[in-house]
Amino acid sequence: MSLEKFFSPRSVAIVGASQKKGKVGYEILTSMVKGGYEGKIFPVNRKATEIGGLKCYPDLKSIGEAPELVLIIVPAKFVPEVMHQCVKVNVKSVVIITAGFKEVGEEGLRLEQQVMQIAQQGGIRFLGPNCLGVMDTASKLNASFGGDLPIPGGIGYLSQSGALLAAILDLANANGIGFSSLVSIGNKADVGELDMIVSMGEDPKTKVIAGYLESITDGELFVRKAEQISNEKPILLIKSGGTAAGAKAASSHTGSLAGGDTAYECVFERAGIIRCNSIEQQFSFAQAFANQPLPRGSNVTVITNAGGPGIMAADAV
Repeated sequence: MSLEKFFSPRSVAIVGASQKKGKVGYEILTSMVKGGYEGKIFPVNRKATEIGGLKCYPDLKSIGEAPELVLIIVPAKFVPEVMHQCVKVNVKSVVIITAGFKEVGEEGLRLEQQVMQIAQQGGIRFLGPNCLGVMDTASKLNASFGGDLPIPGGIGYLSQSGALLAAILDLANANGIGFSSLVSIGNKADVGELDMIVSMGEDPKTKVIAGYLESITDGELFVRKAEQISNEKPILLIKSGGTAAGAKAASSHTGSLAGGDTAYECVFERAGIIRCNSIEQQFSFAQAFANQPLPRGSNVTVITNAGGPGIMAADAV
């Protein structure tokens, strides 16, 4: 199933939209309107009839049509009920912003598994749970609470950390760095890093793929697919959780099971992925690749006025 509706839906329902400033449901609705999204917006809240000048609906069925994308921002225990509503009205793309799933323990894991089962039975693809949302500059979709849309550009970014994505967005907006899309994958119970890398690989607006990961779900499949894409578009990834302390922190953050760092080095090397050690390094590389075409061959000429730098350049290439 194509992930197109996560980036360019013609209609979006916000289940858990709020009138209260500071609430995530308020911030996301405000971001959608402020960003200039031109599709239909359906706020869903059982206690309101209107929010921000938009008609509010008590549930998805009351809308009268199937939204192409549904954002879920209700407490975790109510998410399965909303997913059942999505199945009944034939929604196929969902972003679960809500936290409180496998990252908090066994009870949250059972709840996440229940959500996954409902989605599979209804043919639904979903981002999250425990994520910041998604942005697309071409469609002016800001289905997130991460801040203002960045300027359009050639970088597609995926992140397992919502907070890191928000920081990257602040950095980008302060420095005029352009993006095609930004995606928070959170616990990646369904749509994961490989799904998004493949989607960005197919997107003509995306010239370079960058991201932050705490774990990789299927190493062999990841290598095969990423290798094909990296031959056409650079893939720049930060992989955290390489130490015992980092792996423990990743588990409590997004419920990730992080493997050994040496194994990831091998995976990245086989897949042709450039591993970055910092956000600053990653964005230096990303801007270079986004604005400079890939070399047409393996022949490189080094022009230098000193021996030492020339030797270092030869080692690098």
